[in-house]
Formats: sequence, C-alpha cells, structure tokens
Amino acid sequence: MNKIWRNYEKGMAVFDNCHSPTVQSQWLALKDEIGEFVREPNLSEIWDIVHAAGRLLYKIIGIPLYLLAYPTVRKHSQRFEEYGCIRSLRNCEGKCCKQLTVDS
Repeated sequence: MNKIWRNYEKGMAVFDNCHSPTVQSQWLALKDEIGEFVREPNLSEIWDIVHAAGRLLYKIIGIPLYLLAYPTVRKHSQRFEEYGCIRSLRNCEGKCCKQLTVDS
C-alpha cells in the first residue's frame, strides 16, 4: 500500500509541476472526465470523475477528497511506476513527465 501512495504522490507532483493545478485547470479536468464518461460510460470513468472532483475541491477547501477515488489513485500509481507518467499512454504528452524526477 505504501508503494502505491508513494508512486501516486510522485506521479502527481511531476504532473502538477508541468500542469499547474489551479481551480480553473481542475474544473476543466473535471469537465473532460465527465465528457469521457458521457462518450464511454463505465465504472473506471466514474472513479476518474470522483478523483477530478476531489482535486477541484482540494484546491477550494484544502481537504484531499481525491484520495477517496482509490481505483484512480492506484491506476495513476501503476502508470507512474511503469512509464513515468500518470496519464494513459494514449494521452501522455511526453513533454514533462520524463523530464522531472521527484525524490521520495
């Protein structure tokens, strides 16, 4: 479990360093996740919506509700461990994730 949290925290720090987590950017990420769910409804997309909504609320109220979306946390952790990016291979832009390493 600790490995999952460490990889998630590292991966999100790398991603956030490249994509500043502002209220506006978190709102847009939530809208994108909702759009993905509308196009392809499934349980994984629901967890992604919960994660995105939690990240938005974290920016507003400071409570890390995004951690409740454990399936997405685990998915991001695994991706970061496998290839250094929290995003899917299809969506990873490759411009920031591999340029920055975050120490434990």
